[in-house]
Amino acid sequence: MRDVKKILEMRSQNFSQRKIAEALKVSRDTVRKVSKAADENNICWSMIQNQNEMEVQKLLFGKETKLNLIIKQPDYQYIHKELLRPETNIRLLWEEYAEDCRNSKFPFYQYSYFCEKYRDYVKKNNLTMHITHKPGDKLMVDWL
Repeated sequence: MRDVKKILEMRSQNFSQRKIAEALKVSRDTVRKVSKAADENNICWSMIQNQNEMEVQKLLFGKETKLNLIIKQPDYQYIHKELLRPETNIRLLWEEYAEDCRNSKFPFYQYSYFCEKYRDYVKKNNLTMHITHKPGDKLMVDWL
């Protein structure tokens, strides 16, 4: 969660939860959760004004803070190599990655973000997928 201090600052200026959510581009549930935690812990803007974001989150949420989680990075070189094999797709490789992360108790990327990160890796490294076929077996036309 981010912008906790900004949420509390705007709250002290009597902005509504809807206005705070719109201004900071966060969900109203996030604003509600921060406001509820501040009320439960009797924390106001003047108390946390000079503290950094991490300290404020620890005050509000205690051990619930998840800022320091390290997400296990996929091995994109391995993924690209495995995609060249027949009957292998990105979904199967993501499931393998997710299972490996679950076993080692690390957080992992969800499928859509995993695919996005893989596409970025392919674009960054100028990689292409090879089409393997027997000569004369298929006709491929590239329309310009």
